[in-house]
Amino acid sequence: MARSTPDSSESEQFRLAASPSHLLHRAEQLATERFAQLVGDTITLRQFILLAAISEQPGLSQTDLGRITGVDRSTLADTMAKMESRGWIVRTPSTSDGRAYSLLLGQGGGTMLSATTQHARAADAAILDLLPRTKGRSFLGTLSKLAKLADAAAAKAERDHKKHIKRQARERAAAKSKSRNGARKQRA
Repeated sequence: MARSTPDSSESEQFRLAASPSHLLHRAEQLATERFAQLVGDTITLRQFILLAAISEQPGLSQTDLGRITGVDRSTLADTMAKMESRGWIVRTPSTSDGRAYSLLLGQGGGTMLSATTQHARAADAAILDLLPRTKGRSFLGTLSKLAKLADAAAAKAERDHKKHIKRQARERAAAKSKSRNGARKQRA
């Protein structure tokens, strides 16, 4: 069972100041705002992150990109279409999976990534500069740990889902077989 936050009980009013979810959301807003202040409206932080991930792993699938970046499928599909129309990315059919696309940086994407990387670093530094140096390292460590735990939970959920699908298929096959056997007995 999930634990509650240290300073709360079930009967107390919900306090935003003690909510990890809300505080993480506020931190994400800070990161987005810092990036936008430095870059302007030429590219969003999410688009930058997607370009950076594709640059790190050219040829990865859109599904893998979503898993790596934490961007949900529908948002990713919309964003990929926009980025492709701008020439920032190129989607080609995967050689290993006919249903998937391999993602590469387009010429415009490489240019945009190069032009904005220094701003992304400056935005990260501005956020960390708000904290004492020792707290900044701890903050990064905590965020890294949360990201790894989220990845592990997502991988487990995917494995469990696949097992569930297989179990359902076996159960349907068994029920179908049982139904056929019952029909044969009635004819006999």
